[in-house]
Amino acid sequence: MFGLPSLPGTSNRTAIVALGCIVAVLLALLCGGWWGWTRGSASARNELQAEYSANVAVAYKDAATKQAAEYVRANALAMDLITTKRAIEAQRTSLRGRIVYVTREIAADCVLPADAVQLWNQARRLSAPGVPQAGGPGRAAGQAAPAAAAGSGPGNATVADAIADHVDYVAWCEGVTAQRDKLQELVRGWAQ
Repeated sequence: MFGLPSLPGTSNRTAIVALGCIVAVLLALLCGGWWGWTRGSASARNELQAEYSANVAVAYKDAATKQAAEYVRANALAMDLITTKRAIEAQRTSLRGRIVYVTREIAADCVLPADAVQLWNQARRLSAPGVPQAGGPGRAAGQAAPAAAAGSGPGNATVADAIADHVDYVAWCEGVTAQRDKLQELVRGWAQ
């Protein structure tokens, strides 16, 4: 039939049955291989997905633990800053209370010259354009008002005014420095 020589004692029917069996076996092997490959790949995919899910869960747990530790550390730094600022304010209050004592021997009519007050305010950048002036709204918290110019009536700047202004300015600077230090410490902790 297909140009195959017939063997003695065999018929075409036997050859067709044998060829059909070979094709059936090949198809069975092909189907079995496909079935095994799909089951194996599904199993491997499930294992990889389970491993990925476990890794994600561990990463979330580690991140939550680190976040909680950073939250506690940030709160401790904030409390430390509050304590430091309270100590600075207590020192400022104490020093301002001593101003009257240390300036008691200075005559009441002893005031700073207008040029000295102007220089003082310029050095502190208190007379620059856009900077709120004495008695005006928007002055920075903890900053004293600039000293009044001498000869401007009851607001003359005395030595006590200059000392009080300096005490307030130093306290403000120490507060800013303490805040900067705590912020740097917080950021350094994040980098680790």
